[in-house]
Amino acid sequence: MKNFNYIFLCLIVLCCNKKNETQRPKKILNNRLELVSKSDSVNRNKLLKLGDKYAYENKFYEINKIINNESEFRNDTIGLIYAKSNLGLYFFNKFCIDSAYYYFSKAEKLSLRFKKNPILSEILQHKADLLWCQKDYSGAEATAIRALKKAKGKNILKYSCYLTIANSLSGMNNYEKALDYYNKAILKLEDLKKLQQYSDLKNQTHNYIARIYQKQNLHQKAIAYLEDSVNFDKLKKSDLRAYSYLIKTIAYSKFKLNDPKALLLFKEVLQISESTKYTPTQVEANTHLGEYYLAKNDTLTANSYFYVAQKLAHQNQIFEDELKILRFLALANPKKTSYYSNRFIQLNDSLQRVERANNDKFARIEFETDEVTSKNKVVQAENNKLSQLILFIASFSLLFLLVIFLWIRMKAQKNKTRELLLKQEQQKANEVIYQLMLDQQQKIEEGKNIEKLRISQELHDGVMGKLSSIRLNLYVLNKKTDDETIKKCLEYIKEIQSIEKEIRTIAHDLNSNLFSSDVDFIGIVENIFTAIKNHSNIDFDLKTGDNIDWNTVNTAIKINIYRIIQEALQNIDKYAAANNVAIRMDKQDSNLIINIEDDGVGFNTKNSNTGIGLQNMQKRAEECNGTFHIISIPKKGTKISLTIPI
Repeated sequence: MKNFNYIFLCLIVLCCNKKNETQRPKKILNNRLELVSKSDSVNRNKLLKLGDKYAYENKFYEINKIINNESEFRNDTIGLIYAKSNLGLYFFNKFCIDSAYYYFSKAEKLSLRFKKNPILSEILQHKADLLWCQKDYSGAEATAIRALKKAKGKNILKYSCYLTIANSLSGMNNYEKALDYYNKAILKLEDLKKLQQYSDLKNQTHNYIARIYQKQNLHQKAIAYLEDSVNFDKLKKSDLRAYSYLIKTIAYSKFKLNDPKALLLFKEVLQISESTKYTPTQVEANTHLGEYYLAKNDTLTANSYFYVAQKLAHQNQIFEDELKILRFLALANPKKTSYYSNRFIQLNDSLQRVERANNDKFARIEFETDEVTSKNKVVQAENNKLSQLILFIASFSLLFLLVIFLWIRMKAQKNKTRELLLKQEQQKANEVIYQLMLDQQQKIEEGKNIEKLRISQELHDGVMGKLSSIRLNLYVLNKKTDDETIKKCLEYIKEIQSIEKEIRTIAHDLNSNLFSSDVDFIGIVENIFTAIKNHSNIDFDLKTGDNIDWNTVNTAIKINIYRIIQEALQNIDKYAAANNVAIRMDKQDSNLIINIEDDGVGFNTKNSNTGIGLQNMQKRAEECNGTFHIISIPKKGTKISLTIPI
């Protein structure tokens, strides 16, 4: 019967920190569990909270198995501790003592590897309760004291430790010391008044104290203690099972004091236990009634109760109560005393063998756990060495790759720098070439002008001199006025006058074109046309405004304008597939306006505005404090607009 009294209390304690929630449909739980189990990164805390909602059910086992497997895969020791502790609780609740002890021992060994493990004290307390259930009272007391030393700031855990120590001392018949620890448990309960189960825990502890008094044959003290400590009317309305549990103790003490009220109380307990279908109380109530009638020498009635109690105890494996019942049956049936005594001896021996087997099994589990822990340490050390080697190789590989990357990047940067320098040198060379072209053009123009001047001088000083001389010689007419002389001279005079007029016109025209303002720059631009026409069929149309005085335009500006036009025409030649190109140069206010337009394929300016050619054109315009705009529509051509202040 002790085991079931403990389990009743244990379940209350374990549920103290749980919230009462409505049970959700299993389908929803299955879906949530499936989603969590398939997650790439399992959130341990969420899984633990999910498991708490279904404590000690099959889902509780499944969830903690998932946590255990994921923690082993991820080398998460804290997760393993929580999972193994919960699995121990699951098997403890199922009375699978060896499995529960195994998992508690594993959780304890893992916890000892951490200085600040959060649940080592809880694990030790569970282990102490398990040892107490197996009647290893000294082991339970020692383990509970270890748990108590580590239960700092955990009042509910301290209460449980005090209770386990008291139960263990009671099992060793150390009643005075047991009472001290039961009273410590009650004092600790004063710090737990906010718990929903506070009243249940307090009543249960009072009942343990009363039963100590019973064991000391202080029955009147046991009755008085319970009647002073418990409000039975209130308890009967709120918790019928707990009420029956307490009045059962009072009833037994009254029976020992020969109080006739004991019979009514025994029957009330039996009625409540049958209505609540709580088997341990049914067994004890029937046993007490049998004992009561045996004391009254009503063996027939006593046997009827003993048979029911013995059957229930045997079916539900409450063997400690069955031993007690077999003793009473031997007393109630003198003719079958040997039969029941033999049954008692067989059952008692069997229980002792089971106890010894369990103790041996616990020792073996401890040994195997230590052995596995040692192996794990060796494996962990090897894994650490392997991890260090992998880390070294990974670091070296990363460093090697970084060096290669930096070397490639440096080479690429050098190539870019070299390319940029080459482009800058090319640009300077182009400017020098253009200047040389301008100088050459200037020299050509100067030669043309010199030649023009020479021809003009020759016409003026040579031909005009001769003609003037001839005209003067014709003054003979002033002396001879005969018809024949006059007739001849008139013809020569008319001819000479005509020649003179023509020569003067030529000389004047040659001299007036000597300083043509647009012949140098426009000629160079037209040379670009000529170069492109040598290999293409593009028609060029160049128109310049009469109001542009190229002599007043700065040479640097003319170079930049020339380069912009050259780059634009080269791009048209290479990419535009144009048939016609129109260039318009005009002066508006103090700005030089240049438009270059083609009827080519065009392009997307958003994708091409980072090209070096366009960038150079933009920069050249900015160097002249001007603006550069380009408009292009695919399949409809391109227009470049350049505005430069002069």
